[in-house]
Amino acid sequence: MQLIMYPIALFLLFYSLYWLALIVLGYANPKASEENKNQSNPHLLLVLPAYKPGPIFREVLNSIETAIRARKNIHVYVLLQEADSGYADFVKSKGFFVEEVVFGHLGGNSYQHALRHITHTIQRECNKGTWCPEFLMLVDKDNLLDKDYFNNIPESIYDSYDIIQGKRSSLSVNNSVAFFDNTTEALNDTMFRKAKQNMGLMIEISGSGALIEAELFSEAINSLDPRAPGFDKNFMVQLLSHKRDVRTIYWPSSELYEEKTSAIEAHNPQRLRWFGEQYYNALYHGKTLLKAAINYRRMAAFDYIITLWRPPRSVQVVIAPMAAALEIGWYAYFGSWPLYLPLFTASVIILGLAVALFLISQQALGTALKHGLQLPKLAFNNIFNAAKSIKKENQGKFIHTTHKL
Repeated sequence: MQLIMYPIALFLLFYSLYWLALIVLGYANPKASEENKNQSNPHLLLVLPAYKPGPIFREVLNSIETAIRARKNIHVYVLLQEADSGYADFVKSKGFFVEEVVFGHLGGNSYQHALRHITHTIQRECNKGTWCPEFLMLVDKDNLLDKDYFNNIPESIYDSYDIIQGKRSSLSVNNSVAFFDNTTEALNDTMFRKAKQNMGLMIEISGSGALIEAELFSEAINSLDPRAPGFDKNFMVQLLSHKRDVRTIYWPSSELYEEKTSAIEAHNPQRLRWFGEQYYNALYHGKTLLKAAINYRRMAAFDYIITLWRPPRSVQVVIAPMAAALEIGWYAYFGSWPLYLPLFTASVIILGLAVALFLISQQALGTALKHGLQLPKLAFNNIFNAAKSIKKENQGKFIHTTHKL
């Protein structure tokens, strides 16, 4: 029994320490940004791969029109897939470039097919002289851009970084599912963007809201593993194993807004896709990242292996205290610790410090306690989703989710 419990206890203890360390580093003084004195006015392309867009999509296009304010250096490319007929006309009325393409007849990951098509279209239009972007940004079909999104980015930043990641904020948090979804996004910003930026590592890139150098984007997209579910995590693998060090910065002054998942029916397929991405890349691309870490002396690649193998945080927050309670019960009955040291209890204490520090800093401790009784339900759903996500039947797929807007 101890041979089984020791690895589990050490695993949970390690990731509790990892969580606490990143939370602390995320709230440290930010690393000074590398400023280039040259003023740049690069050509930007906003790309919207819109699969079956809903009514919110018109608001998305309106928000983009307001944000770019007829800037001549920003163009918009909309790729409609299985959309109602009226959307193409609405896009054209804004003066945006639009294509209507269907990928359902192709096997495998439909989102990867769309992204590869996008890179080919960009190259074709560049050759024709329509536009030739230096940076592009993916915008999801339900993302509303803040009106000052681009005004808040100093022009000098474009010459200093290859990727400028904006902040994704919630439009509303109306129930427990939406609260924990929003909390997850805020945790990601703190642990995987602010903390890693302060460590001098590459930050984690979101699927939308990141201005990415166009040539780098095209190379990474065309190198994606077609068997990988989803998109984001394998895109990160390609960036971290790229021959050059990719310069990234998290820029929270530039915000876009999205409706968080508020129904368990949407939560489960979303997590199924996310966990599928995470553990597929941990299992099949850990060696790629390790090779990049050694060959390029790239600590960020090794750190990303650790990130990919982490347990679902909702599961860790529920399972670790249960294990600690059993451990304490054992000690109370037998007078000794089952593993000679209170490893599960130590894990929970450290994890509790991390959670408390984060929630207090977010001024969300009271709200978290209010929704806390729903966390075990989400955790056990996530155990099921994580287990199901690694099945071969989910490889090479992109599971689309619909938020209730």
